[in-house]
Amino acid sequence: MRLGMIGINHKLADLKLREQLAKACQRRFGASCSVHRDHHFILLSTCNRTEVYFSSKDLSVTHTYLLSILRNEVEEEFDHKLYSFFGTDCFSHLARVTVGLDSAVIAETEIQGQVKSAYEVALEYHHLPKELHFLFQKSIHVAKKIRSELNLGRGMPKLEQAILETGKHFFSSLENTRILFVGASEINEKILSFLKAKNLSDITLCNRSHENAESISEIESIKLLDWAYLSKWHEYDWIIFGTKSPEYLVRLSDLPNDLIGSKLIMDLCVPRNVEPKIGQNSNVTLLNIDQLNQMLVVRNQYANQILEEAEAMIYNSAYQHINSYLEKEQRNKITPLVVVAG
Repeated sequence: MRLGMIGINHKLADLKLREQLAKACQRRFGASCSVHRDHHFILLSTCNRTEVYFSSKDLSVTHTYLLSILRNEVEEEFDHKLYSFFGTDCFSHLARVTVGLDSAVIAETEIQGQVKSAYEVALEYHHLPKELHFLFQKSIHVAKKIRSELNLGRGMPKLEQAILETGKHFFSSLENTRILFVGASEINEKILSFLKAKNLSDITLCNRSHENAESISEIESIKLLDWAYLSKWHEYDWIIFGTKSPEYLVRLSDLPNDLIGSKLIMDLCVPRNVEPKIGQNSNVTLLNIDQLNQMLVVRNQYANQILEEAEAMIYNSAYQHINSYLEKEQRNKITPLVVVAG
């Protein structure tokens, strides 16, 4: 089967390198800005991974083509940090990713939506070969089935819980803490709803799209800060960034000299929204997505048992779907042409 992928994730590369490769892949392989003759790509880019899935007549040529582009775009050495899969292994990998088994937060649900979104965005701009349709459609199907049958996610540590616990340790009282969410991403919405459910009420949302922000504001009963006033972010105590901006939204030079009070900033994004140098200020504690992920460790026996079952289901599903696809292709090749006499 003519399927392949190349990628980098949180397990093999630090945040700085992942950020560089994410930006390079967005520039060169993003669905809205890339046309590559004889090569077909789908880009999956999240805070923990950047992966390019591809199909072509010669996978080795496409793989070399991808690497040559990335080497021209990124100065830092990265080849030894990349991973590649082909055919059935490619299918198994995407299924694992979509289920959430390859995530920093095991069994997290956001990744399934991100995989679906990557596929849908590619569909908007390109005519994809049947192999890529098969890969993404079946991987999403397998992920839904495993999540449903195993009730995957129950008993697993949650990012939003880790964020809340960090806030509790940082602030003496969360009741008086002014919280600003920058960006209405899926993960920000999930964290916002979680904090609201924990009776944190002084929450404000700042989003580039005012329409989306208003919709969330009505549902959650929170305040809004217009995007034009994002520069006022430092007036809040706890700031959580979660946008898809390819560049920094906040820089060290944006900090006022008379910064009042201690600030807890959480940057959940890759590429990052906050210039790391801001963390050098003595009044600012800046945590990135890797630091927050380190707080999440699967500890209990139940979780490990469920994960083993999920792995086995993915392995079996991958081979069943691939074999079914190949058998269908073979039948189509040998089906005789029937000519009906007029």
